[in-house]
Amino acid sequence: MKNVVIVSNRGPFGFSESFLQRAEKSLKTGEAPEPPKFGEGGLVQAMAGLLKTDRWNPIWVGASMGDKDIDVAIGNYSEVFEGMLEHGYAPTMFPHIEINPDRRIHFRYKEYDFHMRLVFFDTEHMHSYYSEFANGFLWPLMHLTKAPVLYKTKERIFPKPLFQKNDFLQYTSSGVTFAHTIFDETKKSKKHWKKGDDFIVWNQDYHLMQVAESYKALLTAARFKRKERKKISVGQFMHTPFFNIHEIQGLIRDDKRTRIRARRFDPFAESIESVLQQLTWGMLANDFIGFHHKEYCDNYLEALQEWFPTYHVKIRQREQFYEIIHPNGVTTVGAFPIGLDVDKILVETSQEKPLEYRLGRHRLDEMVAHDKGSGRYIFGGLERCDYTKGLIARLDIFGHTLNALRRSDLDRKEARLYQITTPSRSDNPAYQNLEKILEREVDHKNRELKGDPEPIVHVVEGIPPPENYRFMKEVDIMLVTPLEDGMNLVALEYILSQKYKEKKGLLVLGNCGAARALKSHGFHEEDGIVYIDPTEEIDAGEKITAALRQGSHLSERVIDYIERDCRVDDWAEENLDAIVGSRRTS
Repeated sequence: MKNVVIVSNRGPFGFSESFLQRAEKSLKTGEAPEPPKFGEGGLVQAMAGLLKTDRWNPIWVGASMGDKDIDVAIGNYSEVFEGMLEHGYAPTMFPHIEINPDRRIHFRYKEYDFHMRLVFFDTEHMHSYYSEFANGFLWPLMHLTKAPVLYKTKERIFPKPLFQKNDFLQYTSSGVTFAHTIFDETKKSKKHWKKGDDFIVWNQDYHLMQVAESYKALLTAARFKRKERKKISVGQFMHTPFFNIHEIQGLIRDDKRTRIRARRFDPFAESIESVLQQLTWGMLANDFIGFHHKEYCDNYLEALQEWFPTYHVKIRQREQFYEIIHPNGVTTVGAFPIGLDVDKILVETSQEKPLEYRLGRHRLDEMVAHDKGSGRYIFGGLERCDYTKGLIARLDIFGHTLNALRRSDLDRKEARLYQITTPSRSDNPAYQNLEKILEREVDHKNRELKGDPEPIVHVVEGIPPPENYRFMKEVDIMLVTPLEDGMNLVALEYILSQKYKEKKGLLVLGNCGAARALKSHGFHEEDGIVYIDPTEEIDAGEKITAALRQGSHLSERVIDYIERDCRVDDWAEENLDAIVGSRRTS
C-alpha cells in the first residue's frame, strides 16, 4: 500500500468545546448527535479521494485549530467517542476517534478513514507565523503577478505586503516543527518503505515553503542512507499564484529605503529580497512542485534565474514538465489545475435537489423565483471575503451592467445581484477593513442604482455546501471577478451547476487560474464565458450586456470538459504520481 503524509497549515478537523459538549449532551439524552461539518473545506475536498480509498495509507499532519484539540489528542474525551460507537452513531453519523499509542489520531467518519497528527503552537507563535507572515506578507505578495501592482492601484482595499523580521523567524521555526513531526512519521513507517512501498510527503501551499528543506536536513542528520532516502518522495503544491519577480522590484526597493532610514544596525538583517530568495531556493528541496497554471511555473523559474546565477541553476524541459538542475539535485516543476468533486456537485444540482436556504424570515429560492417572475436577471457572486476576489470592483461592474441594461433594447432591463460572502480571517486588520468597506459600498450602490426591491442583496454569513451549488444553479449571470487568484473553483463549480438547466447561464470571469486554463483550452464567449479585466468596470459592464444581447450561454462543450477533465481525485493522483516519478527520474 502507498503511504502519503499530507501536510497542511490547517488540519482537516478541529475539536471545539461546543462540538464536544453537544456530543456529551446527546449521549445523556439519547438523541442523535448533530452531524459535524467535515469535508466542506476546499483542501479536505481536494484530498477526499486519498482519505477514503484502499490504495493509500493517509496520514494528515496539520496545525491545531480547535480549542480542545490537545484534550482529544491526550485521550481526555475517549469515553465520548466510545459512547458514540456503542450507541451506533459512529462512524456513520459521528466521527469515531481512537488515540493510538504512537500519538496518531485514527479518524473514521462515513467513508473517511485516515490518521491525523496535530502540530501545536502557542497563540503568539501562531499569530506571528500564520496571521502576520503567511497571511499578512506572503498572501498579498504571491498575488502580485502583473503591472500595475495591486497594492498601488487598489491601495484602499489591497494591502501592501507587510514584512517583519520576527515574523519570518517564527515562520521558519514553524517549518522546523512541521518537519520534525513528518520525520517522526517517517521513522514510524520505516517498515513500509524499507520493503519497497512508496512513501510520499506532500506539503500544501505557501505556509510551508521551507518544510521540505528542513525535513531533508533531518534525514541527512539522522544518517539515512542514500538508498533509503531514494525511497522517500517529497512534493509541494502551491494553491496560490507565484509572484512575478519583475513586478515586485518596487516593493523590494521600498523595503531597502525603509531599512536605511531606520538607521538601526543589524549585521544579520533580513530584507524582503533575502527572505524571498531563501523561500524560493528552499522549495528546491522538493522532488516535485505543482502549480495551477504554466504562468505560475514560469514566474517561479524566472525568480530562480534572476536570483541564482546560471552556474547554480539550469533549467530544461522534459515533456510537459520543467527540470531544475541545482547543486543539491533535480527538482521537477509542472502545472496541474485542481479539479472538483464532480459527482457530488452533479447530484446536488439535479432536479430532485431544490434550493432550501433561508435568509432570516425569507426563503432564498422564493426571493429568486419572484425576481425571475418579475423579469429580472439574477446575478450571483459567491466566495469568502478576501481582497483578492475583486468584491468592490464587482459592485461597480454590476452597477455599470444594470445601467447598460436599462438603456438597452433587451426585453429584461432589470437585474438583481445576490452577493454571498463568507467571513474570512476576521482577526486580520486588512480583512476587517474590507468587511467595513464592502458593507458601505453595498449601501452606497443600492442608493445610487435605486430600485424596488434593492438591486443588491448581500449575504454576509455565506452559504455552506450543498446549498451553495443549488444557489449557483439558479443564477443567470455568475460574476467571478478576482483581481488575481490561484485557481478559483467557483468558476468551475458554476459551469457544472448548469448541466441540468434547459436555459444555461453566463460566466463572467476575471484574472485567475480558471480563466487561464479555460482560455488555453479554447473556450470563449461562444461557450458562454466573458473574460474581463475587473479594474475596467465600464468595459466589463458593456461586455456583459453585449453577451446578453447575443444570447450567449454556457455550452455543452465546456460543461463536458469540466465533467470529464476537471476531477479532483484525478488531480490528487496525478500529483502524487508526478512526485514519485520525479524522485525516480532524478
